[in-house]
Amino acid sequence: MREDDITKMTEERRRLAKGLCFFDANIWLGDPEAFPLAEEMAPESISEVLDRRYVTGGLISHWRGKTVSPQAGNEAVLQSVRGNRRNLYVIWTGLPLFLPESGPVPGATQTPTEVRAVRIFPKSHNFPLVSWCLGSLCEWLSARRMPLFIWHTELDWPSLYLMAKAFPKLPIVVETQVQKILYHTRPLFALMRDCRNVLLEISNLAGQGFIEYVTWEFGAERLIFGSFWPVNDPLVAIGMVIDAEISREEKALIAGENLRRLISEA
Repeated sequence: MREDDITKMTEERRRLAKGLCFFDANIWLGDPEAFPLAEEMAPESISEVLDRRYVTGGLISHWRGKTVSPQAGNEAVLQSVRGNRRNLYVIWTGLPLFLPESGPVPGATQTPTEVRAVRIFPKSHNFPLVSWCLGSLCEWLSARRMPLFIWHTELDWPSLYLMAKAFPKLPIVVETQVQKILYHTRPLFALMRDCRNVLLEISNLAGQGFIEYVTWEFGAERLIFGSFWPVNDPLVAIGMVIDAEISREEKALIAGENLRRLISEA
């Protein structure tokens, strides 16, 4: 390939990336657990970093919510977005609402307007992914039209299926971290077939043709853009969307329209 062809291709991809207005569900602050080569991102640099990677905004999470405590992570991430630009919002870390917890956790205090979603870590925080434990949190989220996020490494598929069926109005976003969701697609796709409220975040949706398959089988509105920055570079997930053999309108849904709609109702 000649140099001028490479230049044209690069400019075309930049144009597409800007035009699709990517909105990221998976931006992380704090010291990344188990990723020693990932550099911690300073809160004051978020906007600059995202601008360089064609990301217009998104949802911010904090590693302390998993590794220290939900309260520590929720307080840290909330402070980091206050005073920042308006298209950055927060995912809080949640817990079962019984027994009641103090501090900045869902259900314990008035929820700040910046908070638009909740993530849970059932395995790391030692509680089962079942309705009799998480039902009150799911009801709390449903009443506020907030989506629930969960890593696929933190769940078991039968339990998630039963909970999705028990709360059909609760959007549940299965995240493809912290390992590639490559050998889990049979239960995942069966779950998405039967539970319309289950969506899929794409940062580590690594299989050839997976984005196309989900789009054709379930609809592009079931996919949520995420990068898992700073462990992964957003340009990787952006390239997956740009190169997918789907329509421009479907790419726009995945790039950001789905997530913007999802959190606009919160």
